[in-house]
Amino acid sequence: MDGDAAALADLQALGFSPNEARAYLALVRGGRQKGYEVAKGSGVPRSMVYQTLERLVARGAAYRVEEGEGVFYDAVSPTELLSRLEQEVGNKLARAKESLSRLNSEPSLETIWRVQGFDRALAEARSLVQRAGRALTLSLWQEQLDALEPHLLDAKERGVSIRLVLFGQRADPRLGKVYFHHFVDPQVVERRLRARLFVVAKDHEEVVVGNLVREGKSWAVRTRDPALVLVAEEYVRHDVVLAEMTLAYGVEKLTALWTGREDLKRMVTGEEIHGAP
Repeated sequence: MDGDAAALADLQALGFSPNEARAYLALVRGGRQKGYEVAKGSGVPRSMVYQTLERLVARGAAYRVEEGEGVFYDAVSPTELLSRLEQEVGNKLARAKESLSRLNSEPSLETIWRVQGFDRALAEARSLVQRAGRALTLSLWQEQLDALEPHLLDAKERGVSIRLVLFGQRADPRLGKVYFHHFVDPQVVERRLRARLFVVAKDHEEVVVGNLVREGKSWAVRTRDPALVLVAEEYVRHDVVLAEMTLAYGVEKLTALWTGREDLKRMVTGEEIHGAP
């Protein structure tokens, strides 16, 4: 996507119509212009260009200047426009937060939400991290931690206790103790689960579990069901114990244990679910 196409898409994401976006970019590129000049430079039909320009003026994205020669239009600078939009969105969110908080509606404990797609799955995980007040229990892969780390650091500053098992090599020291998963090769785990499974549990009362990958099918489920929250947290706690046992006794001894017993090997590799490779 080239620069103009990206700018058009971003303006439309901010609520501009396709014609408004094209007219605004034409003004930014060409400076002060008459309506027919904007139509010529933007591709907006001449029959619609004045209506489009007046909408830009009304929303604070352009200026209308009347001079002896006629009517001219000029763009509000992108920096100023974005600042105005940010303020407007902030004000709308503040009003919505106040009005919606009065509703105080909590979903039933048994409710399970299912979402699809990378952005939506990440948003569900991020939401729990941002709303945590006491504790977070997490199992993450490296790229998932990279996406959530700024929000985890904010939670840490709020005094939230963090227990994190990581399929990866690096974590910000400010997060505190991180348990690195070295008991089984991560590729073995990924093949067994057919997913890069993540767990984010908030305050021992809500959890989101899913597959979060940029290349592939991402999904997540979220619930406040106490039984499912308990199971998810126990999954992480067991991995914490395995991580500490690996440090204490060594990878070789633990690997020899599970590879030397057929029942354990089938469980660890997922053969009992997916069949022998």
